[in-house]
Amino acid sequence: MTGKTIAISQFDGTVKLMKIELSTGAREIIPAKDIGEDKVSFGLFEVEESNHHSESIALVATPNGPLLIFNDTLYRPNAAETKVDIKDDGEFSHFRILHQGKPIFGLFYKEKFGIGLHPYNSDREDIDFYFWLKGKINEPKFYKAYTREIVFLD
Repeated sequence: MTGKTIAISQFDGTVKLMKIELSTGAREIIPAKDIGEDKVSFGLFEVEESNHHSESIALVATPNGPLLIFNDTLYRPNAAETKVDIKDDGEFSHFRILHQGKPIFGLFYKEKFGIGLHPYNSDREDIDFYFWLKGKINEPKFYKAYTREIVFLD
């Protein structure tokens, strides 16, 4: 994967892609119209903006199974040792990835409720990437779905 760039889709959107340089972790949000559909890797991303900085999480399918990229941290989850924890507190939620009970990554995000990209997407797991991931991270089907070849841009 060294020196390779990929593009993945936003979880609840169709107009933005995230380009990720896998060797350096450098990321850039670009319009989806700038890249052909055949050049988009199987994966999803979400970005949380705050007054101070932005944080991102990306999920990428690889031949070795799912790969999570949090800001500059790469983590390969597995059903036996990975857990997602979400605590809701008022209008914010705290998302954490735990490996054998120890935090790997976490962020706070404004709760995502309402209607998603499509009017029938009204359940929380349809519009909240973090909640969706929590529900999938320990399912064998998730690991099967995110085990595939990577489509590189370069």
